[in-house]
Amino acid sequence: MALILENVSLAIDRHQILEQISFKLPIGQSLVVLGNSGAGKSKLLEVVAGLISNQGGRIIFAGQDIGALSPQERKIGFVFQDYALFPNLTAEANILFGLQARHAPVREQDRWLKAVSIELKIDHLLKRFPAELSGGQQQRVALARCMVLRPDVLLLDEPLSALDAASRERLALLMKKIQKKYRVTMLYVTHDHNEARYMGDQVLVIDQGRAVQMGRPEEIFARPVSRFVAHFTATRNILPGRIKERCGDGMALVKVAGCQLLSTSFPARGEDVWVCMRPEHLSLIGALPDISNELSNEISGETFDKTSGDNLISGYRICQIIPQSGAAVLVELMRRGERLMVFASSRRIENQGLLSNTEVELAVAARHVHCLPRQPEDIYCRPE
Repeated sequence: MALILENVSLAIDRHQILEQISFKLPIGQSLVVLGNSGAGKSKLLEVVAGLISNQGGRIIFAGQDIGALSPQERKIGFVFQDYALFPNLTAEANILFGLQARHAPVREQDRWLKAVSIELKIDHLLKRFPAELSGGQQQRVALARCMVLRPDVLLLDEPLSALDAASRERLALLMKKIQKKYRVTMLYVTHDHNEARYMGDQVLVIDQGRAVQMGRPEEIFARPVSRFVAHFTATRNILPGRIKERCGDGMALVKVAGCQLLSTSFPARGEDVWVCMRPEHLSLIGALPDISNELSNEISGETFDKTSGDNLISGYRICQIIPQSGAAVLVELMRRGERLMVFASSRRIENQGLLSNTEVELAVAARHVHCLPRQPEDIYCRPE
């Protein structure tokens, strides 16, 4: 049993908004939809909810084609980006609005109001009006208004975008807990990569109305299928390279930025590639470890272990150290005009006494050197 979209398309004023979107999401799982502004993410939710009729394809839930059903018949909850609360109603009245419209028994209204408000930790706010609530509290009321209706599918359109970082983190944890507890099938639109990784059992990346990649979060972020997906998921290190040798043990030797690295993720054909390495997969290390000559080769100043597939890279100097949220820093490294971005902990930077212009060594596993096909007409643009 699943939520299935088959070639769903939508055009508005002759402009193609969605083009043959297809996916299969098992019931009880969550799908995060990623894409640039104007890619069609919100319109996709509106089509699933029945607020806009799709011009092509089918929407199937639990074996039933729901494309011809009205929004009320689809048992779908929608949490909008701007909360869409009634300003003249209390939090309690907002939450109960849908149940009262369905003429649900008062006992049922009270039972679900109590259960959901306690679950969302807003039971002490029920008599307040929206203007008296913080953004995070308003979002919890909007979510409660959906959950009391016990939807089969929950749609959330960038629900945390207006909140501060701390509130986003707390509410994301809470929403994930509730989604798993009630086994609600969820479509979640966001621009935030951390939210995507945490909230999604699967991630769908769309570009200009087309689905370009779908898979588990770790797959999307570690093995993008195109340079667009690599850029959009903040791979940051996307360098032109060339495959020098395909080894028989499932590895390839790739020349990139004047050095040679082992990779376990490379195209079956073609020599010219884009080499993608995420900043969190590169490690700053001190002196090069003592590796037996029997297990390692040294090529152009680079050392790699053919047994483990670990690459050691030397010769890069720190350009700048950029503080990130929490205890993380983003380190910009340069060597002969080539740039690499690396995540590290501020503690490691401090303990190793790393400063600007310090020469450092890097380590990256072969499984984290991901190669994409590169066409001769491709124009390389380093991501900012």
